[in-house]
Amino acid sequence: MTASRFTYHVLLPLVLILCVNSSAWAQRFSVVSFKMLPNDVSAFINPVRDLNDEDCALVKVIASEDFAFSTPLGIVKRIDKTGEIWLYLPRGSKKITIKHPTWGVLRDYAFPGKVVSHMAYELRIEEPVAPITMSNVPAEVKVVRDTLVLTRVDTLVVRPPVKYVPFNLETVATISYGGRNGNILGGLLLMAMKRHGGFVHVASDFSKIGPVRGECGITGETAGSTPFYTGRTRSSSFMINAGMAHRITKNLSVYEGAGYSSSSLAWQLAPSEGGGYLKNSHYSLKGISFEAGVSLVVGRIAISASVTTVKGKDWYGSVGAGIKFGK
Repeated sequence: MTASRFTYHVLLPLVLILCVNSSAWAQRFSVVSFKMLPNDVSAFINPVRDLNDEDCALVKVIASEDFAFSTPLGIVKRIDKTGEIWLYLPRGSKKITIKHPTWGVLRDYAFPGKVVSHMAYELRIEEPVAPITMSNVPAEVKVVRDTLVLTRVDTLVVRPPVKYVPFNLETVATISYGGRNGNILGGLLLMAMKRHGGFVHVASDFSKIGPVRGECGITGETAGSTPFYTGRTRSSSFMINAGMAHRITKNLSVYEGAGYSSSSLAWQLAPSEGGGYLKNSHYSLKGISFEAGVSLVVGRIAISASVTTVKGKDWYGSVGAGIKFGK
């Protein structure tokens, strides 16, 4: 065999085979598209939550199941479906690293924007074409002619996910000041709710005016004359209100309600007048009261502030601090 025939029959096919294999191995996979699927409700129907109890975004990868993935925020869950891979990513993820045991690694592929909770996306990967192998066996050719008619009607009812709202109980010690007598009252505020709930506020100065001989006016006059007084007084105040409470944000709530309040003031008569006490009708008031306030929670500490009025005549301001129980 001459040198030219050896080159043509032996070396040339060998060189061609090496070139084909080299080009095949040099090929790498690539991401050809990434897009949002606005009509895909998969992430709504079966939401997956991350460690922060927030709903994830769903990225549907069109690729073989040999691929592996990672993101800076982690991958919460992976589900291998027929023809695609479902990846549940934390809200705000914006990069993904794609790995294949044969074709290598594509690091930090950047999404066009941060992914959003409840939304579905499609990431399509183009895989290298397998090298063509030549065979001496002729392939069998079959001609198939099919006609397929498919009619499908689907009705999908989607319920938006209901966000879980924890039950909270706030126990707050309060102090109130006001009224015509300038009374100081100590009290207790209890508020229980999820998104909505109720409250009870009880306050008192824990004192009584005791027995009285009668009543006097604003300046102490009684029966057409003004007796002498010692200057000593006795006062008593009490109020209880209850109503509705509403959560505005995670840490801020408002409450409003009505109840009953009573405030009394008695003046002591001088010994020359026979002693004893007269109830001052001007500074004594009882009847329906109304209360409105706000509550702010910082960690486990609950802080409250409210305003109470009795018949629109007496006004009290209340502040308090306590503890929140629940998540």
